[in-house]
Amino acid sequence: MAIICVTFPSCYMENTARNIKKDSQISATKKLQSIDFNHIWHPFTQADQWFDADPLIVEKAEAMYLIDCEGNRYLDGISSLWCNVHGHSHPEFLAAGHRQLDELMHSTLLGLTHRPIIECTERLVELLPGGLSRVFYSDSGTSAVEAGLRISLEWWQKQSSSLAKIKTQLASLQGAYHGDTLGAVGIGYLDFFHGALSSNVVQSNRVRPPHIFRFEQGLSEEQALARSIAELEDFFVSRHETLAGFFVEPIVQGAAGIWIHPPEYLAAIARFCRKYSVHLIVDEVATGFGKSGKLFACELADLEPDILIMGKGLSGGYLPISAAACTEELFEGFRGKPSEGKTFFYGQTFAGNPLAARFAEVNLRIFQESSLLGDVASKIDYFGKLIEDKIENLSHVDEVRRAGLMTGIELTAAPGQRQPFEIDREIGVKITRAARKKGVVIRPLGNVIILMPALAMSNEELETLVSVTAAAIDEVCS
Repeated sequence: MAIICVTFPSCYMENTARNIKKDSQISATKKLQSIDFNHIWHPFTQADQWFDADPLIVEKAEAMYLIDCEGNRYLDGISSLWCNVHGHSHPEFLAAGHRQLDELMHSTLLGLTHRPIIECTERLVELLPGGLSRVFYSDSGTSAVEAGLRISLEWWQKQSSSLAKIKTQLASLQGAYHGDTLGAVGIGYLDFFHGALSSNVVQSNRVRPPHIFRFEQGLSEEQALARSIAELEDFFVSRHETLAGFFVEPIVQGAAGIWIHPPEYLAAIARFCRKYSVHLIVDEVATGFGKSGKLFACELADLEPDILIMGKGLSGGYLPISAAACTEELFEGFRGKPSEGKTFFYGQTFAGNPLAARFAEVNLRIFQESSLLGDVASKIDYFGKLIEDKIENLSHVDEVRRAGLMTGIELTAAPGQRQPFEIDREIGVKITRAARKKGVVIRPLGNVIILMPALAMSNEELETLVSVTAAAIDEVCS
């Protein structure tokens, strides 16, 4: 019997092996997807949209790219929800994390302290705006907002003056967003997000910032600014005796759709807060750590807040850690004998976690010792020119709002008119899916497409981000 030997070319064998590996990867991806679909409830995600999609399952990340479990790479155009500063898998963070893992992974700040949080705080207070010298740590932006509002409210109640006892209310801007626990919802109430909770939260007093008059009433920028400041002054005159604190997202109102506040308006808020003894509380969870061009966006308006809230970029985007920094005067209001009832009874188990604190210390050291922040100005200019050239003139783009690297692209269903797309057309979701097919991750906020690149993103990567976003908008809207 004859024996026939068939020899396959080596390239054929290599291709076959690659195909088998690829099939195996796809099979593993489908299994992961099935578990996700059956058991995981995703935040800020409509389940039916999620089930209709082909979800991106991120397995690892390098520099500015997310990598899925099949090896596909995607440019991270939203800095992993506005928090990554220096890129993923940065060697300094990895080295510091490995050292810290060997030493201490967790220890409470309730009645104890530890080296990473002390060293992190030493750097942080050197960078904070003037007058802020005490840092209260939390584990998320929302919990830091809760700390800030409670510090303000409780401080007034712990004072001896008769006026202090009636300062039981807070104020904020219409369309603000400050987080999702009930206290934070009260000051950052958005009906689209929180309408079902309206009867369960204590809503703050709200004033209308300039963009409300411009966007809804068609006033010019100058007219809108004058109108909003006049209304602001009337508000303070009539309500200041009951106001404990005033919350504001400096320069950019993020989750509302990247609305930009003129520095003059923020300065007016600060002026009235000082005049009428109301705490100025700035929420820098989204705007802090360089995205505005300054370390903190409140520096663009020369604000000196009583309380500054930070999160997201505090750790460089590596682990959850947040903080409410305040003045020594506020801290002193909580000192006294236990019987005086001045203790601040608030905190979280993982507040100021050592590993997260170590990452925050590395992040702050890079800001102090590198040229990163100094280089951002030219990067912001280049980013703006790209958007102007490639996005602003698209027919379905109503306007682009940008401060630093924070960008919101307002879409219109009718070119030349301000007409949002109907929500069930899912235009924002379709645009993000189209961009993902082209290797870029972006995110919609209703009728607005958000771009929020990391500070360390290169000019070439910024060009890719803008070009793909423009192509995705044009593809879907046309």
